[in-house]
Amino acid sequence: MSDPIGLGERGVEIWRSLKTGEIARDALVLEAARTADRLDELDNIIQGKGVLELMQFRLDFPEGDDEPFVVEVKFQSVLSEARQQQTAFANLVEKISRYGLSATAPKGGEVKPVPAGVTSLDKIRAKVAQQSR
Repeated sequence: MSDPIGLGERGVEIWRSLKTGEIARDALVLEAARTADRLDELDNIIQGKGVLELMQFRLDFPEGDDEPFVVEVKFQSVLSEARQQQTAFANLVEKISRYGLSATAPKGGEVKPVPAGVTSLDKIRAKVAQQSR
């Protein structure tokens, strides 16, 4: 399975480490990878290191018009968008973790759902308890 087109460095890293070949899970992994790349780009803007590379603009000008033109692009809600992307990323990671964060599908191909109300801390406590037996 090749890397999806358009992923950045962190997105490719996430994709390669979490893809399994299971369609629904890999769709979540791909969105998490894309969201991570968007967060990197938004962080660059917040730090004043450039413009959002994920955006593309096309301008059509009438031929023969020698008038000067001004193109103005404003990012007025970058911090707000970054917070929204962080929330989206956290939600995607949580959904992926319900299937397990390993890079391979579980043996037997069956994914067991996590019971409602079970937190990551509950999982860790259960593993510790299992190891101490």
